Amino acid sequence: MDVTTTSTRIGKFEARFFHLGVEEEFGRVKGHFGPINSVAFHPDGKSYSSGGEDGYVRIHYFDPQYFEFEFEA
Repeated sequence: MDVTTTSTRIGKFEARFFHLGVEEEFGRVKGHFGPINSVAFHPDGKSYSSGGEDGYVRIHYFDPQYFEFEFEA
C-alpha cells in the first residue's frame, strides 16, 4: 500500500526485457511509479501495454531501432 504513496517521480519502476535464449537483459522502459502487475504484447509485436499499482495502463510502442537490433551471443 505504501509503495504507491511514497513517491510521485515517474520512472521509479521499470519494465525489463531479457533475451530468452541467453538470459541477458537487453532493455528497460521507465514509466510507472508503482509495481507493474501486468504486461500484454500486441499480436503484431510492435507494442505492449503495462498496468501497474499506480492505477495507469500505459501503451508503449517500440522504436524502429528495436527491430534493427541484433543480439550478439
